[in-house]
Amino acid sequence: MAAMPDRPSKIVCLARTFRKHAAELGNAVPAEPLYFLKPPSALIGPGDAIRLPPASDEVHHEGEVAVIVGARLSDASPAAAEAAIIGWTLLNDVTARDLQRKDGGRFTRAKGFDTFCPMATERIATLDWRRCRVQCRVNGALRQDGGLDALIQTPAEYIAAISGCMTLEPGDVVSLGTPAGVGLLVAGDVVEVRLVGPDGRTLMTLENPVRASTR
Repeated sequence: MAAMPDRPSKIVCLARTFRKHAAELGNAVPAEPLYFLKPPSALIGPGDAIRLPPASDEVHHEGEVAVIVGARLSDASPAAAEAAIIGWTLLNDVTARDLQRKDGGRFTRAKGFDTFCPMATERIATLDWRRCRVQCRVNGALRQDGGLDALIQTPAEYIAAISGCMTLEPGDVVSLGTPAGVGLLVAGDVVEVRLVGPDGRTLMTLENPVRASTR
């Protein structure tokens, strides 16, 4: 088993930050940042198995880039939020899409199952994020590929907005949302999220097998 990522006090995930992803699920782009909490108990590391819960028949991958906050932020400015970013990493916001619909679009159950938050243990201290891409492959086939320059707001603006609601503590994770192309995972799949740099070189990968639940 690979090393587990450090467990943050909270994992804040942004939703509908890429216009094409919002459109593919029939959602409007929110007028203000839309975010939710993913429980730290969902966290797993590279190589750990995503377990498909018996309650869902439609579990999706959502490959994302996430940032690690290195300072306490409360009602911060975008400049202060940007200065507080100490690391960039990868996260897979695994989602039970059928349960999300059943729950009226609410996020908690659909995204909160154990193993539904694979996160890389690697960190990149500084990143020319506007020139980077996030990709997701399933069994080697490319499903998601989005440039971070397509984010509706900057990472710093998103972090600042979140800090206006809740205090972010050192080590907390903010995941920046997923590009279009989310899709079904089934037992036996291998899902890989990649951070691709300005020169097309892969800077980081996060790979996890998918298994049926043993419960």
